[in-house]
Amino acid sequence: MSMRRKKGIVSPATGNPKALSLGDLADLLDITERELCSLLRLQPSLMRRRPDDQRLQRQLCVLAEVRSLLLELKPDPAAVAFHLKNTPIPLLGHRTLMESVRDGDARKALRYLQSISGGQNG
Repeated sequence: MSMRRKKGIVSPATGNPKALSLGDLADLLDITERELCSLLRLQPSLMRRRPDDQRLQRQLCVLAEVRSLLLELKPDPAAVAFHLKNTPIPLLGHRTLMESVRDGDARKALRYLQSISGGQNG
């Protein structure tokens, strides 16, 4: 059973309060772990072998943060999951928020969400 915290999802495998669970995040996005790994270009076996891997955790933390910000703007989890995966955003080079995180442009994705939360158009 996983534990939830305000900032993210704690990994039951590691007990590390800063480690996010790939499975729980995938569930929140309504996709499989394999699909999430594919979208983020991560090896599926990495989570089983090294769930606390820094690269993996960095991407999961940023994706969880992007999801949280988007939930503040649109409090419908299903719509948020769809938007993260499917909506191309012109200011992000017509990439989705998930693709921006995957490509290392997490700061751009976060800035975009902060700008639209302040009333600007994206």
